[in-house]
Amino acid sequence: MEEQETRKEDLATEEQRLVYRRRRTKPKSTLSFPLELTSEILLRLPARSVFRFRCVPKLWSSITTDSYFIKSFETRSFLQLSLLVCFEKDGTLFVYSILQHRQVSKESSYSYTSSNIFYTESVNGLICFQDKSGQPIVWNPNKRQILTLPRLRENWECTIAMFLGYDPIEGKHKLMCIPSSRSCDVCQVITLGSTQESWRTVKTNHKHQYCFRSGRCINGVIYYRVEAWVVMSFDVRIEKFGMIDLSSHIHWGMLINYRGRLACVDESSSKNRLWILEDAEKHKWSSQDFLSPFGHFEILKDYFSLKGYTHTGEFVFEPSVFSKSLYILFYDPVRNSFRRFEFKGMVDDDDETFFNKGLQCQRTYLLDTFLNHI
Repeated sequence: MEEQETRKEDLATEEQRLVYRRRRTKPKSTLSFPLELTSEILLRLPARSVFRFRCVPKLWSSITTDSYFIKSFETRSFLQLSLLVCFEKDGTLFVYSILQHRQVSKESSYSYTSSNIFYTESVNGLICFQDKSGQPIVWNPNKRQILTLPRLRENWECTIAMFLGYDPIEGKHKLMCIPSSRSCDVCQVITLGSTQESWRTVKTNHKHQYCFRSGRCINGVIYYRVEAWVVMSFDVRIEKFGMIDLSSHIHWGMLINYRGRLACVDESSSKNRLWILEDAEKHKWSSQDFLSPFGHFEILKDYFSLKGYTHTGEFVFEPSVFSKSLYILFYDPVRNSFRRFEFKGMVDDDDETFFNKGLQCQRTYLLDTFLNHI
């Protein structure tokens, strides 16, 4: 009897040891929070925090790199789209970010050495430009990363036009390049983030020459102007080109994304009109007039230019150049009201002419803004 009781005690002790070992080896994250709750908490964090947390536990890294998590994060990010304000000074690119739906909200400001030209629009968080040699470079402002791409396969020996696109179905960015100073029937395309990362040649179906810097990517399709009354389209996913005609009586302006559809701004002096693409296959456009935000001060129209349309229903007007300070106008056509974002310059600027009175003495800076940045 005593031996049996001793064995029972030994077995009980051994069982307790096993339970203790399991508890020690069991990941603390599963003891603390369920996986769904951990994922929900990470979804509510800023993008930069999510990037940093990828380097901490393997569980968080696996969650934040999952395709479903990324799509869910992008969907929530649309509620907090930003406006990026960029200008260059002494070879350094300065970037200022604000939330579009707030009156004035500073998100971040930073700088890095820059010698680049020809920006594209902000497409699902990425912006593309060329360096001095003409090679395309991809910029991720949120991660503050620059990606240099392989050299183009085609040697066009001329300047190139770049169009950044995003396929929302497969969740992939693609960059498409064509020559901008002569007609061509082929383009070069590269898929960003792919294992191969090499350029491939794609037929354009229609020989054309790019004429205007006005490309837009809307719902997985890149649109850009080529001739006086022609718009080219490029489906990012299937990599197929198309042509869209526009009536010759329309006074052409820039292309914008208007409520998820392509629109052309009528730049005639007597009208404030948008021509909205209703059916690309039938080349059908509709028109919509809107009030001028400048009222009786039409002279301001020469100083401010329309940049685009925000997801909250506001037109954005920006000055092309500025000296010490600048205003960016947000105009609501429904309420016929506007608000402004004032940029007062850099407090650490040591350039004497930057603070001199009189526009003749002040240095001017080129300005570029990027709407609806995720």
